[in-house]
Amino acid sequence: MSKSEEIENMVLKLYDLVLNPEINEKERILLIEAKTGLEKGQYYPKVMNNLERSLRPLAIKGELSKPVSPFYMEISTIGKFEKELGRGMASAPITFGHL
Repeated sequence: MSKSEEIENMVLKLYDLVLNPEINEKERILLIEAKTGLEKGQYYPKVMNNLERSLRPLAIKGELSKPVSPFYMEISTIGKFEKELGRGMASAPITFGHL
């Protein structure tokens, strides 16, 4: 799946969640902000990371609605691989010396 298809699928998921009557107003506002950001072409990992960070307090308190809970688990890993890979690459010279 290409990056643009991935973003398009995420916008559709966000749209479906926003329309779901089971979600609360706090969640709806955060989801709309993320959907709008993606539609405007903002950097995908940053938008999703911001959404995950905004939903985290609700998740910790157990206040996420039933539809948003699995979505939160899904987005909590977006961009993490690249971030951790960058950390690993940056620390390689420290750990192993200059190659």
